[in-house]
Amino acid sequence: MTLRAVAGHQKAETVEDLTQWLHNLTGCPDVARTHVAACANPSHDDPATWFYVEADRREGVARLRCLSCGLAHPVFDSEDRWTYPAVWCCPTCNQSIAEAAYGLHVESGDAVTWVALAVRCVECGDLSGVADFVLPGTVVDEVEASL
Repeated sequence: MTLRAVAGHQKAETVEDLTQWLHNLTGCPDVARTHVAACANPSHDDPATWFYVEADRREGVARLRCLSCGLAHPVFDSEDRWTYPAVWCCPTCNQSIAEAAYGLHVESGDAVTWVALAVRCVECGDLSGVADFVLPGTVVDEVEASL
């Protein structure tokens, strides 16, 4: 794992570092599992993992737009409550392409009650949480299938 702090910003070299960062979050529910975002479009030869991310932290909405095919995937019920947020942009280098991962808080062995969405800038490695979602105790497999 290659996590480092540069000028007050957390940096990482890989999406695996991003998942470790999610596990290490403090001041929020513990992250028991992580899930790396990949485009669900079956036409990709290799997993497509670079996205434009639109998120509104205050309203708890987000969607990922695949850089490879353009498919937009709303996170949970975000499409129903869409607020037209701007595309995420790295605060360090202004790049707008990111890898994304979800951190899942799991209670009673298999009930997800909270999910954090975080991104890693593909240019400079800056890490950032962009949105979180409260769930009503949804089964882990259902949550992961919807991401």
